[in-house]
Amino acid sequence: MRHFNRGVGAAVLSFCLVASTVACTSGTDEDGPGITAAQVDGARIAVDADSSGVETTRLLVETAPVVVVAAPDEAAQARAASVAVGLRAPMLTAVAGGDDALASELERMGAERVLRVGEVTFTPDDGEVVDAPEGRTELEELTGITFESEQEIPGDRVDDVTVHQAPGSPSLMVVGEFTAGGEPASDVEVFSAGGPAWLAEEAPRVLVYDRTPVAAVATAVSSGAAVSHLRAPDPRVDGGSVEAVMDADTVIALGPGWGTEDELADRVEKARSVPQLPGGGQLLFPGRRFVAAYGSPISPALGILGEQGPEESAERVRQLVEEYQPYSPEPVIPAFEIIATVASTSPGADGNYTNEWAPEEFEPLIDAITEAGGYAVIDLQPGMADLLDQARLFEELLRRPNVGLALDPEWKLEPGQRPGAQIGSASAEEINRVTHWLADLTRDTGGPQKLLILHQFSLAMITDREDIDTSRPEVAISLHADGHGTPEMKLETWEVLQQGLSPDIWMAWKNFYDEDTPTFTAEQTMAVEPRPWFVSYQ
Repeated sequence: MRHFNRGVGAAVLSFCLVASTVACTSGTDEDGPGITAAQVDGARIAVDADSSGVETTRLLVETAPVVVVAAPDEAAQARAASVAVGLRAPMLTAVAGGDDALASELERMGAERVLRVGEVTFTPDDGEVVDAPEGRTELEELTGITFESEQEIPGDRVDDVTVHQAPGSPSLMVVGEFTAGGEPASDVEVFSAGGPAWLAEEAPRVLVYDRTPVAAVATAVSSGAAVSHLRAPDPRVDGGSVEAVMDADTVIALGPGWGTEDELADRVEKARSVPQLPGGGQLLFPGRRFVAAYGSPISPALGILGEQGPEESAERVRQLVEEYQPYSPEPVIPAFEIIATVASTSPGADGNYTNEWAPEEFEPLIDAITEAGGYAVIDLQPGMADLLDQARLFEELLRRPNVGLALDPEWKLEPGQRPGAQIGSASAEEINRVTHWLADLTRDTGGPQKLLILHQFSLAMITDREDIDTSRPEVAISLHADGHGTPEMKLETWEVLQQGLSPDIWMAWKNFYDEDTPTFTAEQTMAVEPRPWFVSYQ
């Protein structure tokens, strides 16, 4: 998935003021008759699985005298989107096997003129058909559009750039070499731009993201809707999306991946009511990345969190965040990974070879990182204790919206084993019990998504990783590659750990000040592929 820095307001949504008597009506002050908008309310989705854009026009458009129909190649899509936004006309794509649906939709909208862009063979039964020329000058003469500029862009960014186009006066997006399907007749009537479909104060906002078809995006922008581009198909993804849906009567989402309309409505309600994570929104990823200090206040030998006080630790991480932010299109959030139970060489009074401290010991650290706008993770080294039993010890801390959990199988022992004598392991079954408990706790407390980190540097540490359950939406699971050594050794571990890994698990990285030779810089860390979502320092 691509990720661009769209800022705090990188959200998209659509709302119509359904209580208003003039909501969703056309305003056609331009030369052409323009789009007449359809009445829309509630949480609505147009999937457009075939990328034709037909579902979007069915949802948003009542009538349109001019429609732009494009070939599916990137060069034609870029040019067609520019022209559609310039004419304030809907855009559709001629896809294989889609001629009947395309013809039916043009008839429904009452299209009188069709401007074909690229090598399009589709011809409607009724109305005038005109082919767009290859040259910019000829295109401007035919359409009546004066393009603000000519902008060369990557083919996979047409959707994102289209969102930021100005209806009536766009730039001409160029992707590679454009091939026209034919030359327009010399006596063809020049096109003219229509007016917006909504008055400015009544314009809906529409949610789109990377997988939304270009035709759907162009139609929404052309109609005058307020369109923004989300990092993922969920209104909870970041602070901008939450702000956008907060007072919206209707939310319209375009493209695949949004779930059902009932699920969209539920997520909108959660965006409005659930506490937000540091950095905004209620989903951990892909709306933010974390940089964390690892260790424990119990001893500086366990990591850098024990080398100074809580406020000084927060300042130390804040400085790391400043180093990382230039290399991340997402906001970078400060974090602590706090070792709360430490594996021990002696069995202790309970015989479980782990030292467990009272949760109150860690509250000063959690309070300090919270006040710094950050996130805390409780890390468990279980010895012979059950992972879920240890997690339950910290339930009150985990009820906080900015506190997650980490499991370290290196220190999970079997009878007869001792910490440090071998590498421990945990089963998917034991991890899944923790996942479901943490998900239930999050659901019952009404908090935002929880982070669950799984530490691993050897495949043997999680014996049946393919059975890890990633289905609970209340929990985001991250695999923390915490091997140390030379850059070559670390990158080899990184690559091996990704083999066969569920795509629903987010990768995390650890830098060691003493054991790495040398320690990666922020730039080097963020150049790792895929770019880590969570980076900790020990």
